Amino acid sequence: MTRVDQEFSDISLREAASWASQQAKRLAANFGLDMTGDRDLFALAQTAKLGEEVGELQAEVLGAIKYCRTDKIAQFTEESLAGELADVMVCTMLLAEILDVDLPRAVATKIGFLRERKF
Repeated sequence: MTRVDQEFSDISLREAASWASQQAKRLAANFGLDMTGDRDLFALAQTAKLGEEVGELQAEVLGAIKYCRTDKIAQFTEESLAGELADVMVCTMLLAEILDVDLPRAVATKIGFLRERKF
């Protein structure tokens, strides 16, 4: 485990949301976007990025269950699967930040709802 891995190995959703806030500002500046004036464009771009990452995660899941060509199986590892899961989470956190969604609260609310569900 690297120093960075150790530093962030048990990060809270609130800490992740705080990081996403700063990262969204850096991304907006990098692409010449205004966080307020270009919000809709930024949200659409981040949604497209999230879709890309979900596609990569789908490929990893298929690889993990060996539902792919045999010549591709070796490229799928636990580490690459974990990386794609993390990419989807990061993209989701960035999208939540762009759209002013309190993701930690939304996740807590959803977990509470699911706990109460009877099935």
